[in-house]
This record gives sequence, structure tokens and C-alpha cells, in this order.
Amino acid sequence: MKEGICKLTGNKGKFVKSHIIPAALTTPDGTSPLTQGGRGRRPIRRWSSWYDPCLVTQAGEDILARYDDWAIAELRRNKLIWSSWGPMLRLATSDFKAFDAARGYRSISGIDFNHLRMFFLSLLWRAAETDRFEFSAIKLDDCDLDRLRTMVLTGNAEPIEFYPITRTQLSTRGFEHNFSATAEVKTNPAIQEVPARTIPHFRFYFDGLVAHIHCEAAGQLDDTIIGARQKLLVTTVAFEGSRQFGNLMTAMMEAENFRSKQNGKPNNQV
Repeated sequence: MKEGICKLTGNKGKFVKSHIIPAALTTPDGTSPLTQGGRGRRPIRRWSSWYDPCLVTQAGEDILARYDDWAIAELRRNKLIWSSWGPMLRLATSDFKAFDAARGYRSISGIDFNHLRMFFLSLLWRAAETDRFEFSAIKLDDCDLDRLRTMVLTGNAEPIEFYPITRTQLSTRGFEHNFSATAEVKTNPAIQEVPARTIPHFRFYFDGLVAHIHCEAAGQLDDTIIGARQKLLVTTVAFEGSRQFGNLMTAMMEAENFRSKQNGKPNNQV
């Protein structure tokens, strides 16, 4: 492996292969590879997800791995990812409350939320620091990137207002797929005297779980923000009507259109 300066620790050493999103959360089922498509590029078949061979040395990877190992165990213990569901096809935990067939919420406690926040902040740092084109939408200014690096290096999750994080869980099992992080904007509707608000955020997806990392300080720290309270409110939505399902269908259509152009045949499907 090449030698260089670890982007996390700042020390010189040999680089190691480091996944942007943990491999355990982005691994195919073993019978068929993943298809990576979209962004107007040729679809690629992969047996592993995105990694960067020039991001960190072993010392930096050890720090990231500690966040990953802890978070994966907690996500599985709390049935927050599909791979922890066993034969279950629809979320059926004791803390799950449904509004209707498509939407609901969970109120979760008993997790070290500061540690969980650090896991997601480490994903943001990796995505912003890597040169991989799949994460080119994740851009931070130099000041925020260095502050984030220091937080990941030291494990300090404060202040919670700095890139606050909310989550949405897909409450029905869908297609296994990978999806790189994106930059998006969502609108919180007006509630009584509180006006509607647009919120730019970075959207991370893996294994039936969506994280929104807000680009602006939260106007109010409530139960939906990781680390703001002793309990965490996680919204849920059925996969079939979710934004993730729509994103997946769009990516599949882009991939099919690319194949059709390469073959010289128009794609007439809508």
C-alpha cells in the first residue's frame, strides 16, 4: 500500500483500505453482486461497497472501526436495520407505533446516543473527505471539515447543534441495494405559529435506515435529534411508498437508459 499522511490523525504511515460506509451494512447477500448505477455513468457490478485506499492509515482505521463495530451491534440489537430482522418482513417491535399502513414511529432508549451520533458524524467526515465520485455531493467548507475531523478523532459529540442528525427507518423489507450519500433539501410544514422551514441536509442510506444530517443548526432540539434527549424518536415509513424506493427506481431507470444507449437501442419504457 502507498504511504502518506492520514487524513484523520495527521500522522504519516501506510494507507489501508477504508470503507466509506461499513462493509457489514453494504454487503450483498452472497448469491449475486450489487449493481452500482445512476449519476449518468455505466452500471458497475460490485461484490463490495465503496472504499478509499488513500484516506487513513491503520491508526485512523482503528478509530473508524471502533465507531463502526459499536454502531452495527447497537443497530442490530434495536432492529433498526433489515439484516437484524431475521424472517420478519414488517417491523413488529414493542416500541413501534403505526399511524396508518405506511407511517409510524419508534421511541427508543437505552442507547449511548452521543456514541451513535459520533458514528454518523464519522460517516459524514469520510464522505466529505474522500475523492470518490459517488460522494462528490457531500461538500463541507474547510473550517467545518477540520472541526468534524477533530470531533471524530477525539470522540467529542458536542455541540449537538453542529450538524444535527435525525433518522427514518423503513418499516417493511424491500430490495437489498446500496445508495451513496446525497445532498438534498426537505421542507418542514408550518405548525400553528411556527412557519414552514426548508432544511438542507445530507442523506445517508444503508440496510433500510436513512439518516438526515442537517447542514444548519437545529432551530429546536427535540426528541428526533440524536443526542438531544434520553429517548430518540425515529420516524418510520413503508419501503414501497418511501423516498428511498423512488430513488432506487430512478437509479434503475438511469441504468437501463445507459445500457440502451450503449447498445444503440432506445428505451421506450416509462
